[in-house]
Amino acid sequence: MKSIARVILSLVLYLSAVSCYSAAPLVNIAPINGVGTPVTVAISSTTLTKVPTSQTSGRMGIYINVPSTWSVVGFMGDCTSTSLASTIRPLEWSKTTINVGPSIDPSFMPIREDVCLWLISLNTTASSQNIHYQEVKK
Repeated sequence: MKSIARVILSLVLYLSAVSCYSAAPLVNIAPINGVGTPVTVAISSTTLTKVPTSQTSGRMGIYINVPSTWSVVGFMGDCTSTSLASTIRPLEWSKTTINVGPSIDPSFMPIREDVCLWLISLNTTASSQNIHYQEVKK
């Protein structure tokens, strides 16, 4: 009799834990809780530029928009400084066609507040190109 009671109690506790775990939304699909100010920053074509330029406390990601047809490339790293070469480019934001009107194509990059992007512009005909970003809290 005691073993049946233990099995039933174990089953109830297990089902309670499963229901509590599934009730909490995942961080990336949770609704946006707060936002930073939208910022336009010039990405250099010769040296790495840190994005975001300042950290919002509690940030869970940033939306990035590259209005130019030129690509912006780079990597994620420490927000204080980087000693990596600008030729390391695992991340790329680019447009596949030339825009004929306004574009709404922001990319969401889920990164914590202690991680930043180090970007460089591939537009070598100009010294820099602008991108827009906005930090979000979830």
